[in-house]
Amino acid sequence: MLRAAAAVVGALLAVMAAAAPLRAQGGLSTEGALFLLVPVGARTVGFGQAAVVAEAGTESLWGNPAGIARITRPEAALLTSKTVVADGMAVGLVFPAGKAGVLGLGARLYDYGVQDNTDRLTGETIGQIIPRAVVLAATYSATITKSLRAGLTYERVQSRVDCSGPCGSGGTEPFKVSTSAVDAGLQFQAPRPDSLTFGLMVRSMGLKLQVYDISQSDPLPTRLHLGVGGRVPRVAAALAGAEMRWAVEIVNRTSLDQPAVRLGAELGLQKQLFLRAGYASGTGESTGPAIGLGFVRGALGIDFARVFGGFSSDAGQPPTFLTLRVNW
Repeated sequence: MLRAAAAVVGALLAVMAAAAPLRAQGGLSTEGALFLLVPVGARTVGFGQAAVVAEAGTESLWGNPAGIARITRPEAALLTSKTVVADGMAVGLVFPAGKAGVLGLGARLYDYGVQDNTDRLTGETIGQIIPRAVVLAATYSATITKSLRAGLTYERVQSRVDCSGPCGSGGTEPFKVSTSAVDAGLQFQAPRPDSLTFGLMVRSMGLKLQVYDISQSDPLPTRLHLGVGGRVPRVAAALAGAEMRWAVEIVNRTSLDQPAVRLGAELGLQKQLFLRAGYASGTGESTGPAIGLGFVRGALGIDFARVFGGFSSDAGQPPTFLTLRVNW
């Protein structure tokens, strides 16, 4: 137990040291690919986005990659989101490979809607512009010891604007820019199943996103996630077939200058019905209080979540998330 704890501490320090040179400068306006900060998955959102200690199946491809290390059955999922800014869709697949670990593949798309492309001189509509963002991901996760899990995700990140009509003829010019990012995470769980789980993740480490030239490149929104979670044994003792989980997570830039807190709780009944509630502090989209509902029947699962904060809620359209998943 002590050796495993020492290994976790050493690994956490190594990850934090590796992230130190990536300190962000300024606020959100100086960062690129901000869509990487948008949460993915109704289970995650309904739990207040406190995902660093979660074992959320396919959704962990977009959270802490260490969260898929103990999966024993393949799982596929379709995940959708709708905000006033964009419609999101993601697909994911996780596949356990025995002692070799667990593999995962995922893709997500953010569609910002079709907009008129107007001539800058005449103001005449000459076509349409189609802004989108695409992320492709590959994940590997493994159980290092009985208590320690680790995961790594490589992401290919692309921001693009396509157009119809005479593109570039006095209007918005199409472009396509790409970069690479890496998520690295650890989870440490004490031997007893009702004991605490600790998690650490460094998210969206990578090269700057360069649109035209170096002077116009923006750093990725790299974040540090540190959290703890556990179960409440008294709930299971008081109500047969019930289980309650909770988690607290701190999220910060690598410069450690703007911490945010995430809180989550989930009540499961007979491993079929799940009631979730959470809160994510900070500014931007999908912050504030959230609620969620999940239902599992055999190999099928469906999850729904809604957030009551952020830009979309202020505009009268609370962010809505839906996940459909199946395992076999």
